[in-house]
Amino acid sequence: MTIQVEINDEMMEAKPGELLLSVARRNAAHIGFYCDGYGLCTMCECRILSGADQLNPPTEAEHTWLPPERMAEGYRLGCQTSLRGVGPVKVLTRAEELRRQFGAVLRPPAGTTTTDNLGPFASNVAMVNWEHIGTFPFNLFRTLRRIGPVKFLLPVRDLNLFVNDTVRITQRMIEDASKPIPAPPKPAVTPELDTQRPLVKQTQSGGTPQV
Repeated sequence: MTIQVEINDEMMEAKPGELLLSVARRNAAHIGFYCDGYGLCTMCECRILSGADQLNPPTEAEHTWLPPERMAEGYRLGCQTSLRGVGPVKVLTRAEELRRQFGAVLRPPAGTTTTDNLGPFASNVAMVNWEHIGTFPFNLFRTLRRIGPVKFLLPVRDLNLFVNDTVRITQRMIEDASKPIPAPPKPAVTPELDTQRPLVKQTQSGGTPQV
């Protein structure tokens, strides 16, 4: 069985239980990553535009790093978010969202001005920084307790895979650089997320969560 997942306006196939980060990396989608799925770096943050009810509830790692307001807007960590249903899911990665917002500041879409687009971009950047600063140092302490000192200090399990995926995504970005930057999506009302901590345990990146 395959599930249709749309990441950054590109349709991709995924397997039940697969992590959004794994789907994005396999298809060289523009997504940030460093910690290989431990919920440490938060670079893989995504915004769920639709299909939130097809995903697992937020994990302990997401409660540690993402403010409730951020999750209420549909933001999740790609390394913690797995496909639990069979319905379609539409996702915009934080890396791509910021790229589009910054592009709209430099080259405002028709009917908008640089000033119009600067506000959303600055607000998003500020919220990204607040995710870390606002909960410091408890976010680090909780993460260290959750994953242990070895994974905390050495978050990349497979260096070759890390390098290969980074190169593939970078090449993809270079190839797409000459194409028009899609307009940033307007804020949408997403289904209310279950912010209660679930009794789930995520496996390594690319694996299937265990209940």
